[in-house]
Amino acid sequence: MDSTVVRLANQKDLRYLREMPPYFRGHVSFPFKEDILVAERNGKVLGAVSVGHKDITYVSRQLKDISECPQDTEIQKTSGAWISKFYVFPEHRQKGIAKRLLEESIKNLSQKTFDKAYVGVYAKNRFRRVSKRLFKKYGFQEMGSCICLLPKGYCKGRLLMKPLRPIQTLDKVMKYPPEKLANEITTLSLNAGAELVGFASAEKLEKGAPEGHKPSDLMLNAKSVIILACGRKLNEERDYSYKWGPDFSSTFIKLKEEVKQRRIEARECIEEVKNFLAKKQFKIAVEPHGWSGILSFKRAAHLAGLGVFGKGSFLVHPDLGPLNILACILTDAPLKYGTPLRTDVCKDCTECIKACKYGAYHKVGKKYKWIRGKCRAYDLIMNPVTLKWTYGPCNSKCVNLCPIGKAP
Repeated sequence: MDSTVVRLANQKDLRYLREMPPYFRGHVSFPFKEDILVAERNGKVLGAVSVGHKDITYVSRQLKDISECPQDTEIQKTSGAWISKFYVFPEHRQKGIAKRLLEESIKNLSQKTFDKAYVGVYAKNRFRRVSKRLFKKYGFQEMGSCICLLPKGYCKGRLLMKPLRPIQTLDKVMKYPPEKLANEITTLSLNAGAELVGFASAEKLEKGAPEGHKPSDLMLNAKSVIILACGRKLNEERDYSYKWGPDFSSTFIKLKEEVKQRRIEARECIEEVKNFLAKKQFKIAVEPHGWSGILSFKRAAHLAGLGVFGKGSFLVHPDLGPLNILACILTDAPLKYGTPLRTDVCKDCTECIKACKYGAYHKVGKKYKWIRGKCRAYDLIMNPVTLKWTYGPCNSKCVNLCPIGKAP
């Protein structure tokens, strides 16, 4: 019969704790700053684990590697019960000690006022795979990547969470019905600068998306995608200058000051929606402007019914013209989703096709196929006037010559 007991550590256990790397580095002392549970057999400590409270900084996606720095806009914070400093002496491993310590940790936290327990499995932990399997066996689920600030840089790893009490999902849905919640977000966004607001299923966007470009790469367990957009007003009145040749170093784009101001004002809706969802305790992850390279903004907006793909392969709203997508916001909030539009907005117009000087459109039957490798809209070049990097040399002239949404 196993005589192992798990109990709260006391001052006599200090000599064992100081032999464990997680506690030796922290210069553990009595009285302890948090509860420490020890597994003991015949008067000898076999392992230990700390349970307490922690402020947690994280992002709702898996960081690709430990050198990747997340954007400020996607960093989130929470706090709650934290299980850490898990250690079993080598001679007692694979004997069920870690399981006993984890079971008692969950029991200890459940008896307190905590609703959830969190744990971080750090990238530099050589037992990270074994640890993650153990936590998942006991109901912990990945919810992103945790980030701990160090004197030099960050320590990063997987963040896992386990509900300690039944989650009142049904109550939350009843309190915030999907249609009502979507209507509130729409009204809020339109008043804060957006011209269009759409909602798509994260599950649908996940299907068919390549690895590294799925909603789950930005936020785990997302239910909905909120798309905030404007029509052509954010791209109007551009001035172009070209130097046709292999260099293109003198190609640049210039926006009028009032258009720049429109862009600043329109983006205020992003913070409004973030704050609105956070107050209702929904999880959120934001990909702004479309340049972090994870989600397909065009596909999300199309699924939400904000536009159709025209001849030029860019998204066009029937009234507002080519879309400028401000941000995609992932959330675990259930929302009422839109449906893709089924209409021909281009008809016989081919202005965008004629505008391209690089052969990026190939006619196949009655349709045109966009050839990404020949498109020069995304070449990164130096603007010789402002000495800032911009995209060109054509800077999407095809998009800006589209007549839809232009004033008569």
